[in-house]
Amino acid sequence: MNILDVYNPAVKKNRKRKLLIAGFIILFTLGIVLVVYPFWPSIQYALFPPQITKEIPGVPESSAVIEQEKEQNNQEIQTITTTPNNNTNSGTNTVVETKTNLLIIPKIGVKMSIVEGTSEATLNKGAWRLPETSTPDKGGNTAIAGHRWLYRPPSQKTFYLLDKLEIGDTFKITWEGKDYNYQITGISIVSPTDVWVLNQTEKSIVTLITCTPLFSTKNRLVVKGELIE
Repeated sequence: MNILDVYNPAVKKNRKRKLLIAGFIILFTLGIVLVVYPFWPSIQYALFPPQITKEIPGVPESSAVIEQEKEQNNQEIQTITTTPNNNTNSGTNTVVETKTNLLIIPKIGVKMSIVEGTSEATLNKGAWRLPETSTPDKGGNTAIAGHRWLYRPPSQKTFYLLDKLEIGDTFKITWEGKDYNYQITGISIVSPTDVWVLNQTEKSIVTLITCTPLFSTKNRLVVKGELIE
């Protein structure tokens, strides 16, 4: 380039134009990344759905896998006392987290400890079994709530992808050393005041609950699964 071009107004204008275009491209790209990032797990799930091998209910895993999980879990029980925030009930909240009680949903990569507690603060520790509902060993309606966007995939302790479940899909609960397999029979969206979803039932079911739409607490996504005999 001729050194005199540095002082050429046309050259300077062209260079400025290129810089503006480059800056616009960078800002546009950053904008796209910021918009897409929160929804990337859903986009990734749609583009590359996991290949799931369906498990036949009642057929146990190999003894080696069972022993390995027992060793990892080690029958560990943790009790944590917390003070709820302004959105929870007054008083303290005792959270009991046991590694032997698990919720496992293979289709969406969920493997969460089921925790016991008296307020919504319990949700920060895992899948919260609502205290006014049943337990898998007793039958009836066991209701379990989980955070949807406090954690995101590939974390296993999130209901982020709960909306990807369909009727006929299966999930499992390990409760006090015994496995309970469920098949999804109903999916609905209700308001936070529709507490009838917690009503007891004659059949043994599990009700999974999380917020919807994504990044909102406007409604509740409710997934019901019936025990597979």
